[in-house]
Amino acid sequence: MPKTDLLQDSAPSGTEFVIAQLHRVVREQVERPLADAGFTLRTHWILNQLAHQPLSQQQVCNALAIDRSDMVRIVDDLEERELLTRSRDKKDRRKHTLHLTKAGRAACAESATIVESAIDSAFRPLTKKERHTFRRLALKVLTLSGESALKGTGE
Repeated sequence: MPKTDLLQDSAPSGTEFVIAQLHRVVREQVERPLADAGFTLRTHWILNQLAHQPLSQQQVCNALAIDRSDMVRIVDDLEERELLTRSRDKKDRRKHTLHLTKAGRAACAESATIVESAIDSAFRPLTKKERHTFRRLALKVLTLSGESALKGTGE
């Protein structure tokens, strides 16, 4: 029997292991093409959040559960690449408001296309109905667990 079959037969099969493996596989399939295009998953998420409306840096941090110091580095990079602008809030000078630039909107569309293609590839074994059911059930679990990262998911 090939070695890989032995490993598969003896691999843990609990729900937590299956979820962890699914996370790893999907993340790898999404991150590779994003990196080739000069993005990360986090930059994609940030661009996507800002595509809907300008938000404060803190709002984006909270919505995406990104550490504030990490957020500053990412925003600095996006600003340097002229994908967004950061300005002081007129009502509260302590806040920074983030706005996508025209190039940022194009980058958002590009990264969204890359992610959509990678997700389609990762979930190719599922029918359209199964994909919808999977997403609905995952969102239900996240909603019931009080997960705050659901903001901006369209559900």
